[in-house]
Amino acid sequence: MPKAKMAAGQRILRDRITPSVTAEGEVPMPGSRGSVSGPSRIRQATKERRVVGRPQVMEKDPVHNRAENLSLALEALRQALGEEWATDSPSILCGYARDQGMQPAAYAHIVCMPGSTEDVQAVYRVANEYLIDIMPYGTGLSTVGAHFPMYGGLMMDLRRMDRIIELDGEDMFAVIQPGINFLMLQAAAQQVGCRLLNPSTAATAGVISNHLFCNINTMSSKYGFGMDNIIDVEVVLPTGEIVVTGPASYGAVKGHVAGPGPDVSTLWRYALGTLGTVTAMTVRLYPEAPFHAQVFPCYEEDRLDVVADALYLVAQDNLSLELAHLMNSFYGIFMGETNAEASKLAELMPRHNLLTIFGGETEEEAELKASVTQRSLEEHFPMMDYLPAEALLDLTEDNEYVDFEKWVKFFNVTCRVMRVRGSFFIGALIDKIENMAPVEKGMRVACTNQVGTTDDPLAPDDASTYLQPYHMGRSAYLEYDMYTNQADKDDLIRIMMGYGRATGGAMAKGMVFAAGLTALIKGIPGAELALSVARPNIIPLLKVFTEFKMALDPNNISNRRWDYDTGAVKKISLF
Repeated sequence: MPKAKMAAGQRILRDRITPSVTAEGEVPMPGSRGSVSGPSRIRQATKERRVVGRPQVMEKDPVHNRAENLSLALEALRQALGEEWATDSPSILCGYARDQGMQPAAYAHIVCMPGSTEDVQAVYRVANEYLIDIMPYGTGLSTVGAHFPMYGGLMMDLRRMDRIIELDGEDMFAVIQPGINFLMLQAAAQQVGCRLLNPSTAATAGVISNHLFCNINTMSSKYGFGMDNIIDVEVVLPTGEIVVTGPASYGAVKGHVAGPGPDVSTLWRYALGTLGTVTAMTVRLYPEAPFHAQVFPCYEEDRLDVVADALYLVAQDNLSLELAHLMNSFYGIFMGETNAEASKLAELMPRHNLLTIFGGETEEEAELKASVTQRSLEEHFPMMDYLPAEALLDLTEDNEYVDFEKWVKFFNVTCRVMRVRGSFFIGALIDKIENMAPVEKGMRVACTNQVGTTDDPLAPDDASTYLQPYHMGRSAYLEYDMYTNQADKDDLIRIMMGYGRATGGAMAKGMVFAAGLTALIKGIPGAELALSVARPNIIPLLKVFTEFKMALDPNNISNRRWDYDTGAVKKISLF
């Protein structure tokens, strides 16, 4: 075809699919002298940079988050916080709409970033005036969509509040704001000879939000979970009022014993923003031992009952600074930087491993604690083996992607997690250690029946089991993680159903889900009825939570989930 004809044909085609626009922004109708009323829908949407498919109205006939009030609230927030600290730009909102988990995107209407407690008060005042829902946002590290707003509204990003207000190495405490993550606080604590309770999560996780949501850590056998180590809190209530608890409420020195009188600091455990926003917290620190020693007990057979008994023995002796049971898959996931590396490490490690780390003021003290524990295990569990440090060093030297020094630091100093498959379902259950082996075995059977299996070292049904003794083994935490690729629909649904079968079966055998579900289950159709049968003692707890919520949040703006009028949620969320 001649070039002139080709160019003419391209021009005609372009004119057909790209209508011209008049000076007034109107698009002439093809074949007519008139024009449509208004600019091109596509051009207008492009100009406004709309995110395709992003819902603007999240519920039928909304009373909260109405369009006319959202624009007024945005202007008020800009006046209160500064022009640059509040926006409704879709390109920014979409950055808050997803996390590492498998939940569908959930969009706020506005994002703001307060820089102080007074700013947070101002945000709540604006939200109450215009009936805009608020969802507090710590550092944003979540795998379950815990910070997703159900009905849109206002996402309150607290990362500007990133000060360590006070750090005391002698009395061993730190006063922090919500933007402080574990890496920041651990590095500061080490400068004064201390450390904090590091959970099995990323170093960028927020300390405040993680402590309020339990904080399971490898020092739990000796010092308890993170939520047991909260000294006091400063909270902005949904009304904009400030509540200070614990020693800070009456000007006392930051002691480690609550009193006099009752302490309500624990009220905000698992509240997930439903009862306001914690703007400051005092957490306990612990001495950093100058010297460490490790013992690596392991067991090749897939007998969790043997390992659970050994774990209980070490917990009762209370000599170890850190103590946990880890399956081989956990080592791969923590240390491998790719799926292939994780699979290789899982294949190299024994099936069951005890992580035992001992501290001392001298090297001799640390080594003595380690040797006493090993002798006790050898006496009571002769079937167990012990990996010499040299063997682990050889293993890491043979595989260049693992560094032994980094390995030790991951399990002793820093937060440690590497989720290589994309996402995971975390099974978090509490019971007595002796009950966990038979229940976990039943979970695996249910999971394989639902998911199927492969010959891969990290098979899809082979959940990573992690046993963590709590308070010298009086009870224990069982983590049962199932990994999935959230971009693969078939894999996601298959793992979700396997996780549901396994976790539901465990709870039917008496295990308790290790997270406060009260704020999440209130109003879900059938949930309260089912729980009243399975857990009768949760009914008075739900009643108290409901009364607290309605008293502290009269306009129901702080992480609104259920309606006060009906007592029911309008939509189902995966978390």
